Amino acid sequence: MIRNHDLLTIDEAREILRIGRNAMYNLIKEGLPHIKIGKQIRIPRESLYTWIKEQTIAS
Repeated sequence: MIRNHDLLTIDEAREILRIGRNAMYNLIKEGLPHIKIGKQIRIPRESLYTWIKEQTIAS
């Protein structure tokens, strides 16, 4: 079976961000880019990294 690693599950994305499940769902509600496939949510890997860069605060 070929796995598509360009679309992350909730758990894979939260491991990258090092946050809990509730925090991940809150980010999705606040506008984190995601795709719904039926009842499942997937986060495009590139969109996640772009979102992270946009959230970075330069000091």
